[in-house]
Amino acid sequence: MSQSYYQRQKAKRLAQQQAASTFNVEDIKTYTAKSLQFDDSLFIPMKTGKEIDTIISTEGGIMPATAMMLAGGPGSGKTTVTLDMLAGLTKQGYRCLFVSGEMDQIGFFKYSRRMPHIQNVETLFLRDYALRVKDVLEHVFDLGYDIICVDSIAEVIDLYKDGYSVTEGMAEHWYLQLLDKHKKGYNSRGVHTSFISIQQQTKGGDFVGSNRLKHMMDSCAHIKKNKETGERSMWFSKNRDCGFDYTLHFDIDSEGVRYHFGPVEGEEHDE
Repeated sequence: MSQSYYQRQKAKRLAQQQAASTFNVEDIKTYTAKSLQFDDSLFIPMKTGKEIDTIISTEGGIMPATAMMLAGGPGSGKTTVTLDMLAGLTKQGYRCLFVSGEMDQIGFFKYSRRMPHIQNVETLFLRDYALRVKDVLEHVFDLGYDIICVDSIAEVIDLYKDGYSVTEGMAEHWYLQLLDKHKKGYNSRGVHTSFISIQQQTKGGDFVGSNRLKHMMDSCAHIKKNKETGERSMWFSKNRDCGFDYTLHFDIDSEGVRYHFGPVEGEEHDE
């Protein structure tokens, strides 16, 4: 290891010690629901106008200040579903951002040629800032977007670890704190940003990353593609914004994502 690495680690330990030494028990606060007050705009859903709205929230649509995880295996349709949602919301005037850690500009352009309606989605390509991902995301998130999609959590965590020589746990802590900050409206526009964080799963269905990421999200959606029939389905294993519990099926073509309801015989869900 280089000397600079040890210097950074020492600086981190000193910062942690200083934070611990300044801890004041008088800073601890507890709340009741009655004591909390928020603006009514926080409870107006952002509607895509498609059937997916009905399983995202009871109100129908993406609620402000929500952190949603979207998990699925390779080729299941996670990116397409998310871009389809952002395209519709952008068209309605919402300020949306797609953060791509997996595609570059050329790959995204090819992707958009197959699905022209996503060409209006504002996109940040993290490959251009591989060693400065923390600084870049903190700056861009502060611009105050209504909805931000990160594709994927695993890529962001890896870039953060490589760029700043930290552990995976520290990288995950930074990411979750960043989401929490902007959900609460601490950005230049005071917007309660909602997040869709795409998470990878292996072909065997194993979750990439720690369970802490899932537990700290407001909702966790799963997408699965049936290997035999090609049927794609989406459901939530956890959703604090919706009391419904059913599966939504979908197809993908050049015009976007087409959803439909109805059970599929022999269907089983594995988280």
